[in-house]
Amino acid sequence: MAGADDWRAAAVEKAAARLLHANVAFGHGTDNPRDEAFRLVAHAGDAAELEALLCRRIEQRVPLPYLTGSARFAGMRLAARPGVVIPRSPIAEVLATGVRPWLAQTPRRVLDLCCGGGALGLAAARTFPQAMIDLAEVDAAALALARANTARLGEAVARRVRVMRSDLFAALAGTRYDLILCNPPYVPTAELDAAPAEFHHEPRFGLDGGADGLAVWRRIVPQLDARLTAAGVLVGEAGNIGQAFDRAFPELRAIWLDLANAEPQADGGYGVFVTTNALRRRMPKADSCGVAR
Repeated sequence: MAGADDWRAAAVEKAAARLLHANVAFGHGTDNPRDEAFRLVAHAGDAAELEALLCRRIEQRVPLPYLTGSARFAGMRLAARPGVVIPRSPIAEVLATGVRPWLAQTPRRVLDLCCGGGALGLAAARTFPQAMIDLAEVDAAALALARANTARLGEAVARRVRVMRSDLFAALAGTRYDLILCNPPYVPTAELDAAPAEFHHEPRFGLDGGADGLAVWRRIVPQLDARLTAAGVLVGEAGNIGQAFDRAFPELRAIWLDLANAEPQADGGYGVFVTTNALRRRMPKADSCGVAR
């Protein structure tokens, strides 16, 4: 047993050195070569399997979760599959706080819009154990993964989660939500074209937000008043296009959040905002956006 442990310890160091030398891009659950090497070694059954994984990671630039079949997110181990965007949203940090102080009370209904494999909605199900959760997604592969991830968390969670095929709000039958979580495609097309190879293994439709990154948000924002309860809260993600977002949607009066554990975006922020119906009613029109710094 000690010999096996010694092999793995040495393998981590060697794999980390190879990843560093190969200049692979991180950002799919790890941010450094040693953590990534540790997860590859832990997944590999032996040296031959590790070598095969490293070759795919380095030569083909396949992201780590697609190699191991799992992604760690908000304290959960979720299944990850090619064809579905890998969960990594910093909205998880907001959920860890219970979305305080923005939520006036514990939400009864929560929507994860553009849910992908369901990571944000399932994190919300754990944060709010009495809430009913809707996971809404249009892509069939993502829906299948969301159902599988829901089942992984057990019956106590699954009985409160509804996985629904819906083109944004289209199939939600007028339901209003106390909390909407939304991480839609928002990367501007040219920026995605120039992204490291790892990101091109993910489905483009799950990342590409059009020329300015706002194509999907333009379909979402006009419907928010009809979909949030009177005290409802939206927590959304828009990456490094916050200034363009505020210019496009001044009526949202988005508050961009500082996050302790998130990677800063190119614009200096963290890409996550909050808006509430109550906040929009209280704030004068001159304050078209707020920034919590």
